[in-house]
Amino acid sequence: MPFEPIPETPPRPGESAFAYWFRISGFTKKGLAAAVTEKAHAAGHPHIRTDGSRVRRWLGGEQPRPPVPDLLAAIFSARCGRQLTAADLGFAPADPDDLTRYRGPAELLADLDRTTSSGLAHGPKPVRTAPPDGEHARIDIPHQPEHLLPALETWAYAPPHVLPGTAADAPGQRLGASDAARIADYTRVFRTLDNQHGGGSTLHSATGQLAWATRIIRDGRYTEAAGRTLFRELADLAGCVGWMSHDVAQWPAAIRHLTLAVHAARESGDRNLTAHLLQCLARIWGYLGRPDIASDCIALALYGTRNSAHPVLRAGLHSLAARFASLQGDSSEALRNVRHAQEIFAEETPEPLPAYVAYLDHAELSSTLGEVMLFLARSSGHSQHATTAVDLLNTAATERDPSRARSRAFDAVAAARALFVIGDIDAACHAGQQALTVGAAVDSARVRRRFLDLAREATPHQAVPAVRDLRTQLLTATAHRE
Repeated sequence: MPFEPIPETPPRPGESAFAYWFRISGFTKKGLAAAVTEKAHAAGHPHIRTDGSRVRRWLGGEQPRPPVPDLLAAIFSARCGRQLTAADLGFAPADPDDLTRYRGPAELLADLDRTTSSGLAHGPKPVRTAPPDGEHARIDIPHQPEHLLPALETWAYAPPHVLPGTAADAPGQRLGASDAARIADYTRVFRTLDNQHGGGSTLHSATGQLAWATRIIRDGRYTEAAGRTLFRELADLAGCVGWMSHDVAQWPAAIRHLTLAVHAARESGDRNLTAHLLQCLARIWGYLGRPDIASDCIALALYGTRNSAHPVLRAGLHSLAARFASLQGDSSEALRNVRHAQEIFAEETPEPLPAYVAYLDHAELSSTLGEVMLFLARSSGHSQHATTAVDLLNTAATERDPSRARSRAFDAVAAARALFVIGDIDAACHAGQQALTVGAAVDSARVRRRFLDLAREATPHQAVPAVRDLRTQLLTATAHRE
């Protein structure tokens, strides 16, 4: 459970950023001076000795010299339960690419505008890296998850901010339900195309629509209710663009879009959508070899929706909790979450299923849990887990919507890997050929990685001609897409 920070209040007229956080923190001048001195000594700066008169001068506008601004930021962060920087205190220029900062919807819209403009101007920038060697391999990217999570966790208890377009004197075009519906229509189309053809063929177009949606909301005016709906649809579209970015190996862009999408969702007040976007982030961190961070994202999503989650969403979150527990070698926690996911998914509810979790049908749940059992079979050596994995993955393949080509390819690859584990080589080769048939036309870096995973795991059996042929086809299909 995240730590609930000191509630924020609006700044007073003429109040500097440092004075604002000094007031919010509840420090006295003498108390803050003592905290700075103690922090400085602990950080290896014994020459720094601060007193109350120095704090008074900072409040009066004096700029403290380094490293004091960073020390103050650390002290206020710990005291206020916020991830603050020297820029937040007014002692350094703000870094526009810093995802650890979130100060409200106006800044969010500016960040999205800058992010989409850059994406459209410079085109795709995939991370070039050798294929990871299995699920436990790490891929290094610029973002540091340990610093990103504190900026995200406040959504679980902090109310949404006032939206800029609701001000009485807000300029621009009047926006309403029809504008939100139009954004939702675009998202629906792009999500369908992504599932059918992969992110590579749709990312640029979706980014253009996200840029348009960001601009009309940034420049428009709206009622309170309409504004929350607009931010909800903006969040869903930004999350879709982030997921497409993940699918084409643009992981820094994916994390950036999804982080901003979480912030937009929190402003909409839709907790279920926020949790859905957090599980998208969790999937990316798991893919990048950080199941520990992925688990934290899922725990945050479960906590934030503890009173509101649709049963299907909650079941999906538990299935992912099982996945990331299995990747960390915690079989008991994984199996506990497998049971929770299956029990919760079966619950009856009159609540309508939100569009953004419509993908989470019984086939998707079976696929996710099948992969969990496959991971456990390999880590524990229990062949029964592999047999269970095959059963679940067969269910996924049987029930999967035919239009979801990428997911069908994933199902077939996972089934082939499980069949290799239990020693059914002929069936594994058949499943592998199915994966090639379905996935070869999908423009997805994730599909290509799964092909490489399958080719690697088939290597011990390559004395069998059918396996040797399968490996050749998998590697050829991957090479043709690079």
